[in-house]
Amino acid sequence: MKVIHGMSEVAGQGIYTVQGLRNNNVDADMAVWQRNPMGYPVDIDIKINKKKKYLYPLYVIKMVMFAVKALVKYDVLHSHFGYSLLPLNLDVKVLKLFNKKIFVEFHGSEIRFVFNNIKYKFYNHEAVKESINNKQRKRLLKLIKHCDGIILHDEELKSHLPDVKVPVYIVPLRLDLSKFEPLYPENKKIKPIIVHAPSKRKGKGTEEILKGLEKVQGQFELILVEGKTQEEAFEIYKKADIIIDQISVGTYGVFAIEAMALGKPVITYISDEMEKSLPSELPIVSATFDNISKIIDELIEDGDKRQALGMAGREYAVRYHDNVKVAKYLKDIYLGKVEDNNLFNLL
Repeated sequence: MKVIHGMSEVAGQGIYTVQGLRNNNVDADMAVWQRNPMGYPVDIDIKINKKKKYLYPLYVIKMVMFAVKALVKYDVLHSHFGYSLLPLNLDVKVLKLFNKKIFVEFHGSEIRFVFNNIKYKFYNHEAVKESINNKQRKRLLKLIKHCDGIILHDEELKSHLPDVKVPVYIVPLRLDLSKFEPLYPENKKIKPIIVHAPSKRKGKGTEEILKGLEKVQGQFELILVEGKTQEEAFEIYKKADIIIDQISVGTYGVFAIEAMALGKPVITYISDEMEKSLPSELPIVSATFDNISKIIDELIEDGDKRQALGMAGREYAVRYHDNVKVAKYLKDIYLGKVEDNNLFNLL
C-alpha cells in the first residue's frame, strides 16, 4: 500500500503522519503545492506561487503531470485542508474510477460554518462565516461525497459536517515526540514566565486573555510570541512556566500538545461537551475569559501544581499524540480493519 498526503501542510500534521506511517512499514509521501511558511519538511514540492500569475499555464501543466504520476503510483490519497491532487478537487471522480481510496482530514477553519451554522460561546464565528463562498462549499462537498472516510481530531468538528453517509474517524493530532525534550517548570520559582502565542489574535481570544492577565495579583513575566520562526518560538516555549493557548472553540490544538510535550502546564478553554468526549486524564486547565485571572493566580502561587501538570501533560502527549502510535491505527483505517472509529479508545 502506497499513500500520499497532500496538498497542504497544516501544523506539521501531514509530515508527522507520513513519518509515523513509515515507522509502521507503510510507503508514504508528503506532497504540497507550496511549502508551509513554517518550513515543515516535504517529500514533493510542486512549487506553485499564486502571486506569479504569468506562470499559471506552466503551473497547470506541472499539476496535471504530478496528478497523473500520483494516480499511477499511490493507492490512497490522504487529503488535508480539503484539497485533492488538483485545484477545485477536479480529480476525485478519476481517482475513484481507478479504485483509489480517499480519506479527508479536516483541521478546523476550512470546514467550520461551511455547511452548518454552529454557535460558540467564545469563538468569533460571525467574522469567519462572512468569508465563506459557494465555490468553497461545492469544492468540499465534491471531495466529501467521493471519499472513503472523514478524519477529525476530536468531536468538535462533527457538527460542521454536511449530511452525507461517510464513515467518520476520530484520529488524535500527531507529533514526533522524539523532538520534544520535556523541561518541567521549577516549583520554587517566584515570578513564573507565562507564554502566549497568538498566531491569530481574534481566533485565540488574545485581547480578552490580555485583559484577564491585567487582573492577576501575583507576579509574572509575560512573553507574547509573534513574528518568530519556529526555532525561535520553541526556544521561548522551553523557558515557559505556564503556557496559554486559546479561549475559543472549546478544544485543544497542536500548540497545546507541543506545550504538553515540553512538560508545560497548559491553559485552554475546554467546553463541557468536549470534556465529556476527551480522555478523563486530560491535564489541560480549562479557563474562560471570566476566570482566567483567578486560575493564573492559583498556578503562580502553587509551583508544585505547575510541575505536576507539566508532568501529566507530557504523559498525556506520549499516550495519545505520538505519531508512530497513532499511525499504527491510521494504517488500519486505510485497510478497513480498525476496531473502533475513535482512536482515543485504542491508544
